[in-house]
Formats: sequence, C-alpha cells, structure tokens
Amino acid sequence: MRLKLYLDYEELNLPIHYNHIIQAMILKYINNKEYAEFIHDKGYEYGKRKYKMYTFSRIFGEYEIKKNFVKYKNQGQLIISSADNQLMMYLMDQMFKNPIIELLNQKIKITKIDYSSIIPSEELLVKTKSAITVYSTFEKDKKKKTYYYSPYETEFNELIKRNLINKYKAFYGKEPKSDNFYIKQTKNPKEVISKYKNIIIKGWMGQFKLKGDPELLQFAYDSGIGSKNSIGFGCIEKI
Repeated sequence: MRLKLYLDYEELNLPIHYNHIIQAMILKYINNKEYAEFIHDKGYEYGKRKYKMYTFSRIFGEYEIKKNFVKYKNQGQLIISSADNQLMMYLMDQMFKNPIIELLNQKIKITKIDYSSIIPSEELLVKTKSAITVYSTFEKDKKKKTYYYSPYETEFNELIKRNLINKYKAFYGKEPKSDNFYIKQTKNPKEVISKYKNIIIKGWMGQFKLKGDPELLQFAYDSGIGSKNSIGFGCIEKI
C-alpha cells in the first residue's frame, strides 16, 4: 500500500540531502507509542538483519538548487510506501487529523492524500522515485570498506533478489511460494550520490523492468527495492 501526499507551500527550503528529515517526519506521525518504538528501534528481523518495511520518495515538483540547498516552489508531492498496512493506516489517520507538516520550522499543508496498491502481475515497468542502492561490505587493510554495485553488474540483480526474499521472510515468517525475481534497467540509469547523516551512499535513478512471481513483485513495490529503504531509497512507481 502507498500514500501520495499533495503538499502546498509557497516556498520550501531543504538541504540537498534531506532524507533524514522526511524519515523523522514519518516516524513522528505514528501515534501508537509501542508500534513507533518497534519501527524505530527494531523492525522485522531475519537472522542478523532488521527491516522496517517502508520507503519514501524524494519530494517532486518545481525546484531549483542553490549551493547546498534545494528550494521547492509552489506545490509538490511525496510518496510513502509500505508492505505493512498497519503503518499506512497510522500515518493516514494522523495526517487527516493533522494535515500540517513541519520541516525545518517550515509549515506545509497536506491538501490531498491518495492511497493505492497495484494489481499483482508477472512483469512491471517502473521508474525510480528515490535511488536504488545495493552494496557489499568487506575488510581491506584492517579497514571496513563498502562497495556499491551498478545495474550493469550481475551482483546488482542477485543482491536485490536476496534482500527482497530476506525481507519477505522477516515480514511473513515464511519462505515465499516462489523465489522467481529479476530486475533489469530499460534505459541508461543515472548514478546518484547521496548523504545520510554524513554517510556517503551511491544509488541509481532510472527506469527498470521487474519480472517474477506476482506476490514478490508486489512486495518489492510496496516495501522498496534494494537496501536502505527506510531512509528513503528504493521507492519505485509503476509506469
């Protein structure tokens, strides 16, 4: 399930790397203390991994960049998506009751909320609404290193598939009926370098084709593709 928020403001100024600001806003809207602590501190576990099962887009609308800030003009939209419908219901309920968002002391009005899902299918053509990132960590010269994969490397598909199945098992507590899943770029994707609390993250924006088991594709669409979904990576939208 996903929410598309229609935002109204005369002007909105944010740092270019503002994922943490949107993440904090989402968590603030959860009015159930026990559930909010679960999502913030723990999430759904599989092995040593913890997954929050939600993702969100960049704000999209008219904007201009000035130095290290982005200035949005007039109106914009924001997508929040999750495989966890309970989270979506908490957010939607509170946003209807209190449709004023505050980001860096700037008040923004939610004028409309669309909620939707997709009909499961064996193939989806999607575009990214926030960058897809997938990586491996290893030790070299006694230092921890991170390597981010591009869509042109076979590991990109393999690691996204593994991540997706692990998230599925964490959320549902069982294996998926099928592990059939494949992702491939349909146009030349663009590399995007972002920061999250001073951590450099490399990802890719563009159009992709997803193929596989309909249930897995729907789960990927709702929860996000790749890693770091809950800090605003891997949000996709059907074309």
